[in-house]
Amino acid sequence: MKKITKSILAASALLSSTLSFANPSAYIVYDFKHNQVLEGSNLNTVRPIASVTKLMTANVFLKLNNGNSSCFNEINSLDNDTLKGTSTRLPKNVPIPCSELLYAMLVSSDNYAASSLSRSIPGVSRERFVQEMNKQASEWGMTNTSFSDPSGLSPRNVSTVANLAILSHHSMKQDVIRNITNTRSTVVDANVKKVSFNNTNALLRNGKYNGLLSKTGFTREAGYNLVFVNGQSCGDRTIGVISLNNKSSSERAGFTDNKLSQYHCN
Repeated sequence: MKKITKSILAASALLSSTLSFANPSAYIVYDFKHNQVLEGSNLNTVRPIASVTKLMTANVFLKLNNGNSSCFNEINSLDNDTLKGTSTRLPKNVPIPCSELLYAMLVSSDNYAASSLSRSIPGVSRERFVQEMNKQASEWGMTNTSFSDPSGLSPRNVSTVANLAILSHHSMKQDVIRNITNTRSTVVDANVKKVSFNNTNALLRNGKYNGLLSKTGFTREAGYNLVFVNGQSCGDRTIGVISLNNKSSSERAGFTDNKLSQYHCN
Protein backbone atom coordinates (compact mmCIF):
# COMPACT_ATOMS: atom_id res chain seq x y z
CA MET A 1 0.00 0.00 0.00
CA LYS A 2 2.76 2.47 0.91
CA LYS A 3 4.53 1.74 -2.39
CA ILE A 4 1.64 2.72 -4.64
CA THR A 5 0.72 5.71 -2.47
CA LYS A 6 4.26 7.11 -2.58
CA SER A 7 4.51 6.37 -6.32
CA ILE A 8 1.31 8.23 -7.17
CA LEU A 9 1.93 11.20 -4.89
CA ALA A 10 5.56 11.66 -5.95
CA ALA A 11 4.72 11.57 -9.66
CA SER A 12 1.73 13.83 -9.20
CA ALA A 13 3.84 16.50 -7.52
CA LEU A 14 6.18 16.56 -10.52
CA LEU A 15 3.50 16.49 -13.22
CA SER A 16 1.33 19.11 -11.55
CA SER A 17 4.15 21.60 -11.87
CA THR A 18 4.85 20.91 -15.55
CA LEU A 19 1.54 20.27 -17.29
CA SER A 20 -0.85 22.95 -18.49
CA PHE A 21 -4.57 23.21 -17.79
CA ALA A 22 -6.61 20.76 -19.84
CA ASN A 23 -10.19 19.78 -20.45
CA PRO A 24 -11.30 18.00 -18.26
CA SER A 25 -10.13 20.16 -15.39
CA ALA A 26 -8.02 17.34 -13.98
CA TYR A 27 -7.08 13.86 -15.12
CA ILE A 28 -4.60 11.06 -14.61
CA VAL A 29 -3.65 8.10 -16.77
CA TYR A 30 -2.18 5.45 -14.49
CA ASP A 31 -0.58 2.05 -15.10
CA PHE A 32 -1.80 -0.02 -12.17
CA LYS A 33 0.39 -2.98 -13.08
CA HIS A 34 3.65 -1.06 -12.82
CA ASN A 35 2.47 1.64 -10.37
CA GLN A 36 3.33 4.40 -12.82
CA VAL A 37 1.75 7.74 -13.69
CA LEU A 38 1.78 7.92 -17.49
CA GLU A 39 0.36 11.41 -17.89
CA GLY A 40 -1.99 13.85 -16.27
CA SER A 41 -3.01 17.40 -15.53
CA ASN A 42 -3.77 19.16 -12.23
CA LEU A 43 -3.19 15.91 -10.38
CA ASN A 44 -3.33 17.56 -6.95
CA THR A 45 -6.18 19.99 -7.63
CA VAL A 46 -8.91 19.40 -5.04
CA ARG A 47 -12.37 19.17 -6.59
CA PRO A 48 -15.83 17.82 -5.70
CA ILE A 49 -16.05 14.18 -6.81
CA ALA A 50 -19.81 13.53 -6.63
CA SER A 51 -20.74 9.84 -6.84
CA VAL A 52 -17.16 8.64 -7.20
CA THR A 53 -17.56 8.86 -3.41
CA LYS A 54 -19.50 5.61 -3.56
CA LEU A 55 -16.29 3.63 -4.14
CA MET A 56 -15.20 4.56 -0.62
CA THR A 57 -18.71 3.92 0.69
CA ALA A 58 -18.50 0.40 -0.72
CA ASN A 59 -15.04 -0.19 0.76
CA VAL A 60 -16.06 0.95 4.23
CA PHE A 61 -19.33 -0.98 4.13
CA LEU A 62 -17.52 -4.21 3.21
CA LYS A 63 -14.98 -3.62 5.98
CA LEU A 64 -17.57 -2.94 8.69
CA ASN A 65 -20.04 -5.58 7.52
CA ASN A 66 -17.27 -8.20 7.71
CA GLY A 67 -18.92 -10.70 5.37
CA ASN A 68 -22.32 -10.72 7.08
CA SER A 69 -24.56 -12.30 4.43
CA SER A 70 -27.71 -11.68 6.49
CA CYS A 71 -27.38 -7.89 6.26
CA PHE A 72 -30.66 -6.17 5.33
CA ASN A 73 -31.77 -2.57 5.54
CA GLU A 74 -34.68 -0.48 4.36
CA ILE A 75 -34.86 2.82 2.56
CA ASN A 76 -36.89 5.32 4.55
CA SER A 77 -37.27 9.02 5.26
CA LEU A 78 -33.77 9.16 6.77
CA ASP A 79 -32.43 8.61 3.25
CA ASN A 80 -34.35 11.44 1.57
CA ASP A 81 -32.14 13.63 -0.60
CA THR A 82 -32.57 17.11 0.81
CA LEU A 83 -29.54 18.50 -1.06
CA LYS A 84 -30.30 17.82 -4.73
CA GLY A 85 -33.81 16.40 -4.67
CA THR A 86 -32.92 13.14 -6.41
CA SER A 87 -35.28 10.18 -6.20
CA THR A 88 -35.03 6.40 -6.22
CA ARG A 89 -36.89 3.60 -7.97
CA LEU A 90 -36.24 1.26 -5.07
CA PRO A 91 -39.20 0.53 -2.78
CA LYS A 92 -39.26 2.20 0.62
CA ASN A 93 -39.90 0.81 4.09
CA VAL A 94 -39.21 -2.81 3.18
CA PRO A 95 -36.08 -4.83 4.09
CA ILE A 96 -33.68 -5.09 1.14
CA PRO A 97 -30.55 -7.29 1.18
CA CYS A 98 -27.42 -5.17 1.53
CA SER A 99 -25.93 -7.10 -1.37
CA GLU A 100 -28.74 -5.77 -3.58
CA LEU A 101 -28.27 -2.23 -2.26
CA LEU A 102 -24.62 -2.49 -3.29
CA TYR A 103 -25.67 -3.28 -6.86
CA ALA A 104 -28.09 -0.36 -6.94
CA MET A 105 -25.44 1.98 -5.57
CA LEU A 106 -22.53 0.93 -7.78
CA VAL A 107 -24.30 0.11 -11.05
CA SER A 108 -26.87 2.89 -11.24
CA SER A 109 -25.35 5.22 -8.61
CA ASP A 110 -28.52 5.22 -6.50
CA ASN A 111 -28.09 7.80 -3.73
CA TYR A 112 -30.74 6.30 -1.47
CA ALA A 113 -29.02 2.91 -1.59
CA ALA A 114 -25.77 4.56 -0.52
CA SER A 115 -27.47 6.29 2.38
CA SER A 116 -29.20 3.10 3.47
CA LEU A 117 -25.95 1.11 3.38
CA SER A 118 -24.32 3.70 5.62
CA ARG A 119 -26.99 2.95 8.25
CA SER A 120 -26.98 -0.83 7.84
CA ILE A 121 -24.21 -1.77 10.29
CA PRO A 122 -25.55 -2.37 13.83
CA GLY A 123 -24.36 0.32 16.20
CA VAL A 124 -22.96 2.52 13.42
CA SER A 125 -24.80 5.75 12.60
CA ARG A 126 -24.48 7.47 9.22
CA GLU A 127 -22.32 10.12 10.88
CA ARG A 128 -20.01 7.47 12.31
CA PHE A 129 -19.90 5.75 8.91
CA VAL A 130 -18.70 8.96 7.25
CA GLN A 131 -16.05 9.28 9.96
CA GLU A 132 -14.87 5.79 9.02
CA MET A 133 -14.70 6.86 5.36
CA ASN A 134 -12.41 9.74 6.27
CA LYS A 135 -10.36 7.52 8.56
CA GLN A 136 -9.86 5.00 5.76
CA ALA A 137 -8.83 7.74 3.34
CA SER A 138 -6.24 8.96 5.84
CA GLU A 139 -4.88 5.45 6.40
CA TRP A 140 -4.46 4.99 2.66
CA GLY A 141 -2.55 8.26 2.29
CA MET A 142 -5.34 10.16 0.54
CA THR A 143 -4.21 13.42 2.11
CA ASN A 144 -6.30 15.72 -0.12
CA THR A 145 -9.59 13.86 0.33
CA SER A 146 -12.55 14.56 2.57
CA PHE A 147 -16.02 13.01 2.76
CA SER A 148 -19.19 14.64 4.07
CA ASP A 149 -21.83 12.06 3.06
CA PRO A 150 -21.90 8.50 1.67
CA SER A 151 -23.51 9.35 -1.68
CA GLY A 152 -21.39 12.25 -2.94
CA LEU A 153 -24.28 14.68 -3.18
CA SER A 154 -22.50 17.24 -1.00
CA PRO A 155 -19.91 19.46 -2.73
CA ARG A 156 -17.81 18.96 0.41
CA ASN A 157 -16.97 15.45 -0.81
CA VAL A 158 -13.65 16.34 -2.42
CA SER A 159 -10.49 14.67 -3.67
CA THR A 160 -7.83 14.81 -6.39
CA VAL A 161 -7.22 12.52 -9.33
CA ALA A 162 -3.96 11.42 -7.67
CA ASN A 163 -5.84 10.44 -4.51
CA LEU A 164 -8.54 8.72 -6.55
CA ALA A 165 -5.87 6.55 -8.16
CA ILE A 166 -5.06 5.33 -4.63
CA LEU A 167 -8.76 4.68 -3.98
CA SER A 168 -9.00 2.81 -7.28
CA HIS A 169 -6.02 0.64 -6.39
CA HIS A 170 -7.67 -0.50 -3.16
CA SER A 171 -11.12 -0.85 -4.71
CA MET A 172 -9.80 -3.22 -7.37
CA LYS A 173 -8.57 -5.55 -4.64
CA GLN A 174 -12.18 -6.08 -3.55
CA ASP A 175 -13.77 -8.76 -5.76
CA VAL A 176 -17.27 -7.53 -4.89
CA ILE A 177 -16.56 -3.94 -5.94
CA ARG A 178 -14.69 -4.96 -9.05
CA ASN A 179 -17.43 -7.31 -10.24
CA ILE A 180 -20.38 -5.03 -9.46
CA THR A 181 -18.97 -1.81 -10.92
CA ASN A 182 -18.36 -3.56 -14.22
CA THR A 183 -21.86 -5.01 -14.52
CA ARG A 184 -23.52 -3.59 -17.64
CA SER A 185 -27.07 -4.08 -16.39
CA THR A 186 -28.70 -5.80 -13.46
CA VAL A 187 -32.04 -6.58 -11.85
CA VAL A 188 -32.08 -5.71 -8.16
CA ASP A 189 -34.31 -7.96 -6.06
CA ALA A 190 -35.74 -5.41 -3.64
CA ASN A 191 -38.11 -7.65 -1.69
CA VAL A 192 -41.53 -6.64 -3.03
CA LYS A 193 -40.18 -5.36 -6.34
CA LYS A 194 -37.57 -6.20 -8.94
CA VAL A 195 -35.88 -3.12 -10.40
CA SER A 196 -33.79 -3.06 -13.58
CA PHE A 197 -30.72 -0.82 -13.67
CA ASN A 198 -28.21 0.01 -16.40
CA ASN A 199 -24.62 1.01 -15.70
CA THR A 200 -24.11 4.77 -15.70
CA ASN A 201 -20.82 4.37 -17.61
CA ALA A 202 -21.56 4.43 -21.34
CA LEU A 203 -18.25 2.73 -22.18
CA LEU A 204 -19.42 -0.36 -20.31
CA ARG A 205 -23.10 -0.05 -21.12
CA ASN A 206 -22.52 -0.09 -24.88
CA GLY A 207 -20.16 -3.05 -24.62
CA LYS A 208 -17.11 -1.32 -26.07
CA TYR A 209 -14.94 -2.11 -23.05
CA ASN A 210 -14.69 -4.56 -20.20
CA GLY A 211 -13.39 -3.09 -16.99
CA LEU A 212 -11.59 -3.82 -13.76
CA LEU A 213 -13.19 -0.83 -12.05
CA SER A 214 -15.75 1.78 -13.03
CA LYS A 215 -17.59 4.65 -11.34
CA THR A 216 -19.23 7.77 -12.68
CA GLY A 217 -20.19 10.91 -10.82
CA PHE A 218 -22.12 14.08 -11.49
CA THR A 219 -23.32 17.13 -9.61
CA ARG A 220 -23.52 20.71 -10.78
CA GLU A 221 -20.49 21.62 -8.66
CA ALA A 222 -18.41 18.58 -9.67
CA GLY A 223 -19.25 18.33 -13.36
CA TYR A 224 -19.08 14.91 -15.01
CA ASN A 225 -16.50 12.59 -13.47
CA LEU A 226 -15.31 9.12 -14.40
CA VAL A 227 -13.05 6.49 -12.89
CA PHE A 228 -12.35 3.64 -15.29
CA VAL A 229 -9.68 0.96 -15.19
CA ASN A 230 -9.61 -1.03 -18.39
CA GLY A 231 -9.83 -4.81 -18.26
CA GLN A 232 -8.61 -5.41 -21.79
CA SER A 233 -5.09 -5.64 -23.15
CA CYS A 234 -3.01 -2.47 -23.19
CA GLY A 235 0.22 -4.17 -24.12
CA ASP A 236 1.94 -5.00 -20.83
CA ARG A 237 -0.01 -2.37 -18.91
CA THR A 238 -3.20 -2.12 -16.87
CA ILE A 239 -4.45 1.35 -17.76
CA GLY A 240 -6.79 3.45 -15.69
CA VAL A 241 -8.15 6.87 -16.65
CA ILE A 242 -9.60 9.17 -13.99
CA SER A 243 -11.05 12.53 -15.02
CA LEU A 244 -12.87 15.25 -13.10
CA ASN A 245 -15.09 18.12 -14.22
CA ASN A 246 -15.87 17.05 -17.78
CA LYS A 247 -18.57 19.13 -19.46
CA SER A 248 -20.96 16.25 -20.23
CA SER A 249 -21.39 12.51 -19.89
CA SER A 250 -20.50 12.06 -23.56
CA GLU A 251 -17.30 14.10 -23.12
CA ARG A 252 -16.14 12.08 -20.10
CA ALA A 253 -16.72 8.85 -22.07
CA GLY A 254 -15.06 10.27 -25.17
CA PHE A 255 -12.04 11.53 -23.26
CA THR A 256 -11.50 8.15 -21.59
CA ASP A 257 -12.03 6.29 -24.87
CA ASN A 258 -9.47 8.51 -26.57
CA LYS A 259 -6.86 7.97 -23.86
CA LEU A 260 -7.36 4.21 -23.90
CA SER A 261 -6.97 4.19 -27.68
CA GLN A 262 -3.72 6.16 -27.38
CA TYR A 263 -2.35 3.40 -25.15
CA HIS A 264 -3.52 0.64 -27.51
CA CYS A 265 -6.17 -0.78 -25.17
CA ASN A 266 -7.90 -2.92 -27.80
